[in-house]
Amino acid sequence: MKSLRIILQIIIGIAIIAFILRKLNIDEVVSVLRQTNILFFILACLSYLCLNVVLSSRLLYLLKKIGYRIKYPPVFFSHMGGMVVGDITPGRSGYFLTPSILKKYAGVRITDGMACIFAPQGIEFILKVGGAVAAIFYISSRSSLSSSLLVSLSIGAFLILVVGILMLVISWQDENLTSRFIRKLPFFNKFTENLSAFKERNIQIKSSINVILFLYLIGWIFAALQWFYLGKALGIELSFFEFFLLHPLITILMFVPVSPAGLGLMEGGMIVVFSFFGISSATGLAFSVLVRVSILVVDLIGLKTIIGASDEIGMKYLR
Repeated sequence: MKSLRIILQIIIGIAIIAFILRKLNIDEVVSVLRQTNILFFILACLSYLCLNVVLSSRLLYLLKKIGYRIKYPPVFFSHMGGMVVGDITPGRSGYFLTPSILKKYAGVRITDGMACIFAPQGIEFILKVGGAVAAIFYISSRSSLSSSLLVSLSIGAFLILVVGILMLVISWQDENLTSRFIRKLPFFNKFTENLSAFKERNIQIKSSINVILFLYLIGWIFAALQWFYLGKALGIELSFFEFFLLHPLITILMFVPVSPAGLGLMEGGMIVVFSFFGISSATGLAFSVLVRVSILVVDLIGLKTIIGASDEIGMKYLR
């Protein structure tokens, strides 16, 4: 049943891309891509690699916070393995398989690994919404936004905000309250038997919120650098500050679980948002292609890790 839903979501993503391509001149998009400056593209990939170094360092720090004595390489490669799965799963949900990978390569209990990922992801969602709101105000100061677009953006941001808040409630609030809530969820209801250990670890992590926020900001800078260099690669004249604001606004669409990693949604959002800066649709689509390619090129570092852990995570994800 779940595999059928995944296939349907893939079809939805492809259908959205096909719709976009029908509206554009493919030759023009290809022409823009052919002008890509390879040096800037490499710098973008290196910036994205630095982002992953920061994220995996955060994971290592939190694992040590709850008592693990573990080296950096297995954490880094487990993180990259999770990112690979996230690249091809709806809402990037595949990244939540990282604890299973950590269990195989570092002996980390799945409950502990999940605790080190779950609450920080909730915080990230909330901060992304804050960045998206700032981007909307910035764009509104440059040009008028239609009421329908504002409503759509507001609904999307609100839903992500709610998800982020719920993740923190589950992580840090009273166990009786959260256990009753989790039992009603179709996926997380299987997790209630380990809830006490999960909550205990999250309470230990809660005291590190300042570190989580600081590392998130550093990661956001590297993410903006990735987009800034990709913009340079295509000759897009936007400042680093503008890419810094646009990144959370557009990447929120990658977490909407209707297609693999927001396939089609991010591309459409990129075209619409870039149009407010006078950037053509062909260039907007070409930029989104480079974003996808640069992410995939770097995330493939974790491919060997995923293959090695396939027995551990394969059937678990499809069930």
